[in-house]
Amino acid sequence: MSIVDSEKVARAMRQASQEFIMPRFKALKDHEIDTKSSPTDLVTLADIEAEAYLEKVLPEILSGSIVVGEEGISRGHHDMSSLEVGSGKNVWVVDPVDGTHNFVHGRKEFGVMVALVSNGVCVAGWIYDVLQDSMTHAFLGEGAYIDNVRHYMPDSEKSFKEMVVHLSPKFFPSDIKAEMKEKSAKLDNVYTIGCSAHEYMNVTKGISDSIVYCRLMPWDHLAGSLIVQEAGGVVSKWDSVPYKPQDLYDGLIVARNEDGWQKVYDKFFADMDMEAYMQARREKLRSLGKI
Repeated sequence: MSIVDSEKVARAMRQASQEFIMPRFKALKDHEIDTKSSPTDLVTLADIEAEAYLEKVLPEILSGSIVVGEEGISRGHHDMSSLEVGSGKNVWVVDPVDGTHNFVHGRKEFGVMVALVSNGVCVAGWIYDVLQDSMTHAFLGEGAYIDNVRHYMPDSEKSFKEMVVHLSPKFFPSDIKAEMKEKSAKLDNVYTIGCSAHEYMNVTKGISDSIVYCRLMPWDHLAGSLIVQEAGGVVSKWDSVPYKPQDLYDGLIVARNEDGWQKVYDKFFADMDMEAYMQARREKLRSLGKI
């Protein structure tokens, strides 16, 4: 039994898009665009105002719930400890404009992403394709839906060359970034859309076959990973361990089936001692106070 009314969440996401996002698409003024961690890490007034709207409306849908948003985290106003198992909290995880760089440059690949985490477990997710006015959503154990129609992911085995794979080396650790960049540059079927929302939707719909991620910010992945899995796909970390809302740095492979997951792993990671690498990476992150 779903703990929230999906239509109410969908209406809130559409309203945020109509009021704060679409009026600024291809109409942003210079003072409405800023940067965060780097010159290419953009934030706009659309991100900020859409998140503020959802931060107000979503807790009204589920009494006692709170919101963790990408922009709130960036400003230090939100705390991700509420996503921990045992917190006892219902938490909305919001990405008000996923694919902000695309949005700023007038490209169509951007969207709104919302996930609901209950006591540390992702139980629901929504992805809204703003320009197409199309909503994809899923509840844990209840399947995936595109515009309220139950959706089952197309399943077929392909050779790696036949697959479409999304990967961007941008956020990979410095010790393997050059290697990932070199590997992906040699492959015509590997590229990034620059928007997790559209990459997850593409895999769900069978347009694409797999995605490889490194940095695992929850607003980028919780909704999409649940939707893919509820549609019949496979999502797990590089070391085959299931992905959880608490994971931030371990890397992820998303695929339409186990065969595709394995083919992608073999292409990019088979020459690594993954167990040793992940252990060393976690030790380094622990020493830096990041985990």
